[in-house]
Amino acid sequence: MTGMAWGGYRDYFMGRWDGKQHFDEGQKMMNGDTVWHGPNTPYVVPTVNFLKYFKEQVVKKAIDAGIDAIYLEEPEYWAKSGYSEAFKREWKEYYGFDWRPQHESAENTYLSNKLKYYLYYRALKESFTYAKAYGKSKGMNVRCYVPTHSLINYSMWQIVSPEASLASLDCVDGYIVQSWTGTAREPNYYNGIAKERSFETAFPEYCCMKSMTAPTGRKLFFENDPVEDTRRDWADYKRNYQTTFTAELFFPDVANYEVMPWPDRIFDGKYFTSRTSNERAGMPKSYSTQMMLMINSLNDIKTSKNKTSGTQGISIMMGNSMMFQRLPTHDDGKARADPYYSSFYETSGMFNRVPSNNKLMDPQLSNFFGEALPFLK
Repeated sequence: MTGMAWGGYRDYFMGRWDGKQHFDEGQKMMNGDTVWHGPNTPYVVPTVNFLKYFKEQVVKKAIDAGIDAIYLEEPEYWAKSGYSEAFKREWKEYYGFDWRPQHESAENTYLSNKLKYYLYYRALKESFTYAKAYGKSKGMNVRCYVPTHSLINYSMWQIVSPEASLASLDCVDGYIVQSWTGTAREPNYYNGIAKERSFETAFPEYCCMKSMTAPTGRKLFFENDPVEDTRRDWADYKRNYQTTFTAELFFPDVANYEVMPWPDRIFDGKYFTSRTSNERAGMPKSYSTQMMLMINSLNDIKTSKNKTSGTQGISIMMGNSMMFQRLPTHDDGKARADPYYSSFYETSGMFNRVPSNNKLMDPQLSNFFGEALPFLK
């Protein structure tokens, strides 16, 4: 498993692969700042040249080492970006006319985000097609999977990703639904009150990805993570983990799970002992025992034709273009500044969320949750 939009690809960006630096292929915001995932690790504009490097230095080497299942994680393009020179070149190639700044009109915003969507669709298609062909040449059946957030979460977090169009890629064997305490705790409104509703967010996130991939018959994994990028106290983590864990059990026809992305972060990590204390400690022993019981129970779960109680067949119609209309927002042709994310911390990978005063845009995605939550409740 490796990141499609980020990863240990410094040899490419710093010029050690082809003798030329490629920092112009990082995702850039309107002010010219690069969106970083870590030191010398920008979020990538997946150009043709980058994909050549990626296939040669990442995919090929993995298969040569005997790897027969490849997971290209989180193909993500930030909505607030779209100003790098590499993106401008891709725009001209894709649309046939010169780049137009997305902040200047709603149409430009739509065109910009549609291109971001296409670039990662192409990146996955080329990478997986190569992986299968190269594996076949070595007598291997290489399986290819996409671990990805839900359309709901990417729309909330103002990120563009191929999402439903992955169903049209024959080179994709399955998906991991990345819903966990970090995505599920995102506040939403119900009866006019905004707060964390982890179950009510995780449940439609799993629903969304399951429905999106159901026609393909491909393998589907549900992810759950006991901790997250934002450092909180153990009681908070436990409460939200139990809630999201419960949500994933409401799907009797799914029995494949990614039980934790980083065991060392969970079992070796030190987090706050309480909400009011700055003291950090490892996981309480009683909780680690409980967690291992929960995780091991997933080994024994089998698929079933059982159904949950309640009315069946209620659906909310969604489209990929939800992601295209989140940022920037426009008022009489004038773009608003980013009202939600003030910064992305390069070293910690944490978001600094800032309440929005922009009445034109609801970061809590109430146009979706306003329809979904009453049915779920």
